[in-house]
Amino acid sequence: METEAKKRILRKYIFIAFLLLITAIVILLMIKYNVEGEKNMPFKLSKIVVQSTIDTKSREGTGNLWDLELTQNNDIYIYIEKNKNIESESKLKSIKIKRTSSIVKPKKGQISVLLPTSNNINKIFLNSTENYLNKTIEYNANTSDNLEKQEICQDGGMIAFRISNQNIGEYISNEGDEIKYDKSLLEKAGIDESELKFTAEIDLVIELSEDEKYKGTISLELPTDTFENRGSITTEITDTSKIIFKRNE
Repeated sequence: METEAKKRILRKYIFIAFLLLITAIVILLMIKYNVEGEKNMPFKLSKIVVQSTIDTKSREGTGNLWDLELTQNNDIYIYIEKNKNIESESKLKSIKIKRTSSIVKPKKGQISVLLPTSNNINKIFLNSTENYLNKTIEYNANTSDNLEKQEICQDGGMIAFRISNQNIGEYISNEGDEIKYDKSLLEKAGIDESELKFTAEIDLVIELSEDEKYKGTISLELPTDTFENRGSITTEITDTSKIIFKRNE
């Protein structure tokens, strides 16, 4: 009887140890997933290109030679491509920007998020006025990219939007000096570049034809560099390994 009792106790401890081991494995896998996310998505974020510029809008009828409103624009181009490391018949269904917000606000200006209104790369945001800050942006899949219609190729392509810091300052002058769209214009308007720095967070959702959804959060420091003697800064981000994607319902 005593031997049977000891066997029952031993079996009980073995069972408890087995449960603890399984629980530990599950917890470790969950931690690993939270840290690393999905590793075998049929489509992946391949690169991000950011073009930061200083732009102006002239105010007419003021009688001044120069009467300019200054804006700092950041054009964001996100490239999605098929994952060549896995075999899949999946197609893109849509790409969504579920949230674009400024988590570190600039000291000067107001943030707006704008969508393309043209496929002409030189006029892509020319007539864009609606502010999509903290709104959902959706690019539906089609046979080719069409920025004006907010469409992306079902086999992979590019989406675009602009994060614009508007009303950062003004430049009023009656001197005939040439205007250069670089740091010197900011200085003439009494703007320090550090006052324009901000951090934007973007929730990107990749939705596939099988209704699989993957969400990752992109964090960008904007503008991406200092202007100095240039009016345009182009930054290409190809290392996207720190952007973690997880399944999203």
